[in-house]
Amino acid sequence: MDSQDARPVVLVAVTSADTRRDVVAQLERRYAADYRIETAADRAETTAIITALEDAGDAFALLLADAAMSPPDAESAFGSARRRFPDVRRGLVIEWGGWADPDTSTAVLNLMARGEIDYYVVRPGAVPDESFHRSMSEFLLDWQRAAGSKRVATVVGSDALPRTHQLRAILARSGVPHGYAPPESDEGTRILATAGLSEGPVVSLADGRLLVDPSNSELVQGLGLTTEVPSDRTVDLAIVGAGPAGLAAAVYAASEGLDVVVLERESVGGQAGSSSLIRNYLGFSRGVSGAELAQRAYQQAWVLGARFAHTREVAGLDVADGEFHLTIAPDDVLRARSVVLATGVSYRRLELPGLSPFVGSAVFYGASAVEAKAQTGRIAHVVGGGNSAGQAALHLARYAAEVYIIVRSANLAESMSKYLIDELDAAGVTVLTEQRVVGGGTGAYGGDGRLDHLRLRHRRTGEETVVRSDALFITIGAQPHTDWLHPSVLRDKWGFVLTGADVLEEGGRRAWPLDRHPGALESSVPGFFAVGDARRGSLKRVASAVGEGSVVISSVHTFLAEAAAARQHA
Repeated sequence: MDSQDARPVVLVAVTSADTRRDVVAQLERRYAADYRIETAADRAETTAIITALEDAGDAFALLLADAAMSPPDAESAFGSARRRFPDVRRGLVIEWGGWADPDTSTAVLNLMARGEIDYYVVRPGAVPDESFHRSMSEFLLDWQRAAGSKRVATVVGSDALPRTHQLRAILARSGVPHGYAPPESDEGTRILATAGLSEGPVVSLADGRLLVDPSNSELVQGLGLTTEVPSDRTVDLAIVGAGPAGLAAAVYAASEGLDVVVLERESVGGQAGSSSLIRNYLGFSRGVSGAELAQRAYQQAWVLGARFAHTREVAGLDVADGEFHLTIAPDDVLRARSVVLATGVSYRRLELPGLSPFVGSAVFYGASAVEAKAQTGRIAHVVGGGNSAGQAALHLARYAAEVYIIVRSANLAESMSKYLIDELDAAGVTVLTEQRVVGGGTGAYGGDGRLDHLRLRHRRTGEETVVRSDALFITIGAQPHTDWLHPSVLRDKWGFVLTGADVLEEGGRRAWPLDRHPGALESSVPGFFAVGDARRGSLKRVASAVGEGSVVISSVHTFLAEAAAARQHA
């Protein structure tokens, strides 16, 4: 190997000389200018190359290996690569039709279940094999995003400042490739000096602009996104929230010709945008990150004609002259003929002794994928038993030395998908059952002012223990964003919006002004619909939110037609 070659490495570790030749030939024709193609013929050689890459500090982008590199009685090449290079992508090379062979299919399923491979790769055939190259491009794009090798922005600021973490989260959930530079690093010092500052946070953009402690709106405007709300017309539909439900509604509304505006107070993607990998979403066999899924949906809706007002929070709602008037902080008003509420939920803040000073820097509400790499070599805890908690813990396990999930129940099977439970077990994540966090702080293991421990209490015995921890991710206690709604929109005691039959069952006929019954996703105010997590009775799954956002547009069309007919007869 040429240790002076700075190109990221693609390693082909295949025992069959013919298969290895075919794979390497395709790779060298397409990728040799940007990647260094290395080969290995057996497991010992593979391990030696991976070790040498680690010792040299080289970038390792992709490992393509066959099943012979994963013996049952020793660490596999995939496991070795992931342990040393958490961001490396890993593909199992199989022969065409190999999925019909019991041994091959078992190897694929077992390696996937253990999280050792990202997916399988079929041996390339005729030159050029575009199906093979599609897999390669997806692997390399995933690696580039995870490794942060291509940057549009760099955040400089102390990791003890919550605002530094907030800026990075907005960039990540907006699908913006970015990096982080501590103020004391060479890059951080240079950027701060250019800005004439001694400390951040500062966002340095690829075109040379420096945004000094920008507001959320200033940041997204710097990225070319709009925050403007149309004031010159009444739109057909206002969608409040750009999570999976709101994005699905935007796609279908725009594709069917409605004049639609989407209002999002934080980042496109909502809570799902922070998920590191969603494996059970239809159509993505390798899985898809929440941020990528959201960006694809956003681009689809935008191209179809939906307009977005980023980082704009709706503060109030009134109904006047057959229109909805949405007050948008600080002083804008959007007029709309119908509204779809898709604001989702956030995690309820917990009052935990000693932990408040660390919120935003070491204590995070939600499964923030962007924070995972910052936990390299550290000890991290995740509170919650749902899929979001599982995805967060699994992503953390790539980097952190130890990862624990804290749940109040006796097991995870009641609330988490089985594939996640299996992958967590394979990744070495420890589940602490029947426990709850009751406090924490600093001083128990160092006293340098950073979070270093949590205090846990057993649910049945009441016994308390102190455990070492560098970061806490809380994914429980979801509450909807509905405080701003007009009182005429009926909600339950937790704030979830009543829709469909629930409006009449709990509010009675006086809660509904029309002769017809409210639609399945319609609230107590005709023309105001609720979808996704903010609606009472919704399933807290991405696919369910997308489904509701898709089908609600049929009801919107029906309402708009009724309203138009009523205006004509008035």
